[in-house]
Amino acid sequence: MALINKEVAPIYYDFLFDWDYKTYLNIGGYGSGKSYHIGLKLILKLISEKRKCLVVREVFESIQDSCYDLLCEILDDLGIYTDDASEWRRNQELVLCQKSPLKIKFHNGSTFIFKGMDKPAKLKSINGVSIVWLEECSEIKYDGYKELLGRLRTPDVSMHFILSCNPVGKENWVYRHFFKRMDDNGEE
Repeated sequence: MALINKEVAPIYYDFLFDWDYKTYLNIGGYGSGKSYHIGLKLILKLISEKRKCLVVREVFESIQDSCYDLLCEILDDLGIYTDDASEWRRNQELVLCQKSPLKIKFHNGSTFIFKGMDKPAKLKSINGVSIVWLEECSEIKYDGYKELLGRLRTPDVSMHFILSCNPVGKENWVYRHFFKRMDDNGEE
């Protein structure tokens, strides 16, 4: 893969290359750049090592117009996007964005897969995921978050959860879990 040179917001520079923690929570308002920089962080990770990243939103139908399109936009901005499988097979520098099934594939074997919490049964058969991005995590139920925590078990690689959302009220599980500390039953 060729050298990638990309200007980023200074506040996100350390975040892009920090993989020291299992869980990252990014809270910011609309237009804060949180989703863009999470997408860039994940792309850089999947380029550099073979990983399977699960991207989750509460409703699957919203993923194509949000997370998938954002990742494709970043790849295009980096000059490594294609949606043409023949071109991808010919050019090892490119990353393939396919819409059916919704997936992003790298030549090193890394992949982005996309699922919605509205069909939790489809999450049970996922194998080999080592990174999960929960976009708009405050919309996901706490039980769904716990279910995803139990699904991540890939040996010999570090596991990571990246959660993103807009600021939440004190009644939301994100606030209670990360700022107040909840037990496994969702109680404070």
